Amino acid sequence: MSKGKVLVIDDEYKIRALIELYLIENEYEVLCADSGKTGIQAVERYRPDVIILDIMIPDMTGLDICKTIREKYAIPVIFLSCLQETETIISGLEIGGDDYMTKPFDPNVLIAKINALLRRTQAKVNIPTQKASGEIDSLTEQEFRILKWIEKGYTNKEIADKLQLKEGTIKVYNNTIFQKLNLKNRTQAIVKAKEEEVI
Repeated sequence: MSKGKVLVIDDEYKIRALIELYLIENEYEVLCADSGKTGIQAVERYRPDVIILDIMIPDMTGLDICKTIREKYAIPVIFLSCLQETETIISGLEIGGDDYMTKPFDPNVLIAKINALLRRTQAKVNIPTQKASGEIDSLTEQEFRILKWIEKGYTNKEIADKLQLKEGTIKVYNNTIFQKLNLKNRTQAIVKAKEEEVI
């Protein structure tokens, strides 16, 4: 039985083939697209459970693809790109991406992230949104999880270790959370989390 349906949008054949190999070995159904146009068509036709999305695609950028998808669907998106600039990572997360990995990448880590995203998506009904404000509701699953860890006193490095991300990426997430909640620092984030009973 398939664990879920994953769509890979990347114009590099070798990357698509590598990801497809690992996904199949881990019992996922795989769909592949080599352009933004075919990727969006695949989303509309097959409704995948997770999307792996490159940034640099010939006919349109991964950011534009994600923006288009987000207009209709809340499917989890993991950006996978050779671009490592902080601004690009921030843009990817702010436009609707749930995670961001840089190339070269460890396929096993990618699989772990897909597994985690699907677990969080399936467990979404257990998140105490009835006590959360509209601002808290604007957070992605990943941002919400990070906010909970901030409230519990975890450092950026500790959170990075838990999520198998770079500490710099966690700082990017923090900035996005602060912007969405109109906060200036971690102290205010902790206070906000306690006020909203984020547990």
